[in-house]
Amino acid sequence: MTMRRHWTDAEVRKALTLYLRLEFGKFHSRQPDIIALAREIGRTPSAVALKLANLAALDDSLPQKGMQNASALDRKIWEEFLRTPDTILDHAAPLTSFQNDDPVAGFAERQARFEQHHQQEPTALVRQRRGQAFFREMILTSYKYRCALSGIEDQRLLTASHIVGWAEDHSVRLNPQNGICLNALHDRAFDRHLISFDEDYRLIIAQDVPSEARKSLERIDSPRFALPSRFLPSQSFLERHRRKLHARQQA
Repeated sequence: MTMRRHWTDAEVRKALTLYLRLEFGKFHSRQPDIIALAREIGRTPSAVALKLANLAALDDSLPQKGMQNASALDRKIWEEFLRTPDTILDHAAPLTSFQNDDPVAGFAERQARFEQHHQQEPTALVRQRRGQAFFREMILTSYKYRCALSGIEDQRLLTASHIVGWAEDHSVRLNPQNGICLNALHDRAFDRHLISFDEDYRLIIAQDVPSEARKSLERIDSPRFALPSRFLPSQSFLERHRRKLHARQQA
């Protein structure tokens, strides 16, 4: 009889990095990234797909749930990720299936450029770029590769916008509830605290935005942005963002 091989800590972490960047409906044994991870860790694609479904059972942000077979190790690593998201970054591999038209956004492109051009860069800078790329993949997947306000689907025009800025709070840099998928214009305005969102996720435009710019910012599908399939933006993070908008206007 073949002995059952338990999942290791490293294997679950690798599976989690894939879960975070793969749409819920793609957890099946024919998915290319599931096949790639299965080969890497010496498991079957079906076993990896099942592990992703088990992780989904722990994800309170999902309207639908995976199978209720998560192990104690799954729970431990999931809870650790929620507390300190950047702990799993070193276990992430490039995705073959990520719909990436931005030449600076994907892990594979970044890694190739690092090898050729960034060998002298500090390790912290390399890690920062990998973290930003991982965050982009995670957020765009959650929003199904569409701007939450305008519905734009061209990824060259989309940004994974941080609610609490990258440099502002290290502990939430890779928190998936700290991101919104926005087009380039609204991302720039959001980053500069010219716009924000209220408790009902409706667009707020700062009073000092000129009328013509305001008209451009108001050309959206709906004043309330389209909610993601998972990882709803944190209201506490949005409150921090709104306070900065108000503080900037009063300065």
